Amino acid sequence: MNEVFDSEFISVEYKKDDNIVLVVLKGNVIRDDFRTPMMHAADMVMRHSCKVMAVDIRTDLEMSENDIAWSKKVLFSNLKKSGLETLVLICGNDNDMAGKCAAFCEDRFKTAICRDYDEAKKYFDDHVSSSDNGDSEDSGEDGFDSMTREEALKYMGLEPDADIKMIDDRFWQMSKLYRGKDDPESVRMEDEISAVYDIASGRRDRRLKEEQQRVSEPMYFGRYKSDWKNIIHYNWKNFLLGAVVVISAILVIIGLVNNTRSDCSVIVFGHMLLDDTYMRESLEAQGIKRPYIGMADIVVPNDQNIPPQEYGNETFNAMFYTNPDVLISDKESYGYYFSTFKDIGPLKDRIWDGLTEEAKAGVVPVYMTEQEAVEYTNRLYLEYGMGDEEIRDPSEFSDEPVLIGFQIPDEDTCLNLGIEAKWMTRKTSLVFGQCINSKNDDQAVLVITTLINAAFEKD
Repeated sequence: MNEVFDSEFISVEYKKDDNIVLVVLKGNVIRDDFRTPMMHAADMVMRHSCKVMAVDIRTDLEMSENDIAWSKKVLFSNLKKSGLETLVLICGNDNDMAGKCAAFCEDRFKTAICRDYDEAKKYFDDHVSSSDNGDSEDSGEDGFDSMTREEALKYMGLEPDADIKMIDDRFWQMSKLYRGKDDPESVRMEDEISAVYDIASGRRDRRLKEEQQRVSEPMYFGRYKSDWKNIIHYNWKNFLLGAVVVISAILVIIGLVNNTRSDCSVIVFGHMLLDDTYMRESLEAQGIKRPYIGMADIVVPNDQNIPPQEYGNETFNAMFYTNPDVLISDKESYGYYFSTFKDIGPLKDRIWDGLTEEAKAGVVPVYMTEQEAVEYTNRLYLEYGMGDEEIRDPSEFSDEPVLIGFQIPDEDTCLNLGIEAKWMTRKTSLVFGQCINSKNDDQAVLVITTLINAAFEKD
């Protein structure tokens, strides 16, 4: 059975007998209606080890500048990683359109121009060695008992030396295309990918070995010794999740207690280190007794392969719901957490009047629109695979800029406050704003001006 992804605008089909992925563009299409099907096409190329993709462009077609840039930066990169070598353009007799599309590829792939799919198939048969194409032999219609780990890795588009993290990441990318869908083909593909993952990860082989060994093992509480090992091994994530929930609950309780006892609350978040000694002393010098300053290690975006912080987001969420007065973010994180910041436009003059001349010369107002925030989060989801969040249409959100904070771009000045970036290459840069849940504008103004002034006053 051929694998098909069909939408109103684009059809993507894996031709099993020909080992070709065929993409048919039905008309002008933009953003998600273009990008989602094309990522499906790249995934089919990788999963079936295709060397050739045919694109039928026999229709009036225009692409936005954003989609052209996305194709060159994201789509072409994924197609290259998938192993695609040749792009066949089906354009009838429209040689002008074919020339434009071939130039668009910028020599990243071998290109051929054909009038229809039959001609494209003939080109494939004539120019591509059959030994370099085609899937590994099927392991049976209903199971994968005979599939080796090497065959499973090839199915997933991975090298033989792929580690478990690479296998897990690839499994997530492949399975999310079908997860939650009720049609028979999606259910079949999800089961198939899960079975292949079981082999590629080595779990099937371990399970068979354990079954052979456990006959001679002692039993405890009605279970074999190896069964207890498996229970612990396969449920550690549940134990970890439970621990995270408990820790988050404790943090919420601590935050509520601290907010009750404190005169103000400040949350610092981003990939940073914090020594809050000078900040607390500065706030206390302004008559703010028992200031609470919390820290959440947030890695956004993770484009430098930083090991994930298990509790960063949970810590921030717990602290956020204690209704802090002021948020301090690094410049990488505030766009992703735009919705947690309050528009301080009405407080701008009061904050500005409270700053010293040196501070005024060293800070920069930070404005952002809801559209920009949505575009930023969309880009993170697409480029770095940050979860299963739905890609939103920026045009549905406001394009009116709001003042979310004041930025100190100078690293040395930020270091005066005891805050230092943990990034491998980026320098410290801080944005000071009011939390969306804050009800005390006077307190927020006092804390923001005090901390910014303190950064510029310290020798």
